[in-house]
Amino acid sequence: MSARPHSRGHARTWLSALLCAGLATSAARAADPAPFSFRTNDVIAFVGGEDVVEMQRNGYLELLLTAALPHHKLRFRNLAFEGDTVFEQHRQLNFPSWEKQLESVGATVVVAQFGQAESLQGTNAILRFIDAYGRLIDRFKHGQRRLLLIGPTEFEKLPGQSILDFLERRRTLNQYILAASEMAAKRSDVSAVMWDLTPTLDADVIHTRDGLHLNSFGHRAVAWRVVTALEITAGEQLVDGHLQGRVVHVHLRGTGVGPDDMDRLRQLILEKNRLWFDYWRPQNWAFLHGDRTEQPSSRDHRDLKKRWFPEEMERFVPLIESKEREIWKLAAELK
Repeated sequence: MSARPHSRGHARTWLSALLCAGLATSAARAADPAPFSFRTNDVIAFVGGEDVVEMQRNGYLELLLTAALPHHKLRFRNLAFEGDTVFEQHRQLNFPSWEKQLESVGATVVVAQFGQAESLQGTNAILRFIDAYGRLIDRFKHGQRRLLLIGPTEFEKLPGQSILDFLERRRTLNQYILAASEMAAKRSDVSAVMWDLTPTLDADVIHTRDGLHLNSFGHRAVAWRVVTALEITAGEQLVDGHLQGRVVHVHLRGTGVGPDDMDRLRQLILEKNRLWFDYWRPQNWAFLHGDRTEQPSSRDHRDLKKRWFPEEMERFVPLIESKEREIWKLAAELK
């Protein structure tokens, strides 16, 4: 699970110092997140743009939550798409609605992250952003689901990018985050919020691939920020007479659990996520449910009334469930 930070040398030291005051302000721009408890057998649906898509290909957030709550048998279903914003979520023809997607996976918790890409439209779009985000939340919450809103990660300065342009982008993003936090505070149906995901400033570490999207090191850093800020309280051990979730950093340090154990668990999670991705986002969607379902190749050659493809796809389900049982078993064995 180790990750080697990429070096920028000491050229960013002055920039880090310049931003410290501004980031300290942004960290205090919203109240601390409300207490949030995961429940046994929760199905957690992730929604958002490319960074959320990449969460399943890195696996760090699932890893830390699973390690912290090994007996909760949490299920994770990533429903994010590259390019998704609160304004638009483009899908293939006949792709299920949000309501049907969340119902089909049995989601009990929705973890949503939006705001970074939207902020590139400038401050004039903030009101439209809040209106669209609110309407999206209305769709997510259907079925008494609990909602956890997490804020966008900050931009990083690109080589050659104007410092004025970079700081303007960050100021604009901060205004989006502030507006979203105020919107969430007014809604009783938002279970918890966490807005400050800015990794600890380090002049020698790059957290993004392109100043916008997180790299593997960034995903790991943000995952730690999420699990520690949420202060998991669902029961796993007795602390001062109360059942609490294992505090992740204590669980990983000062115990018998080492990097190899955690990496084995992470690899199982990544295998499960690959199965889920292939099941939920098959490349040949047109033949499955799109505009080519009437093609002969989409039907049984012995009986053209029978569609073999949907039946074949359902074989992924027991494979995913089997992999989840492996994950829970290994997580429970970590001590």
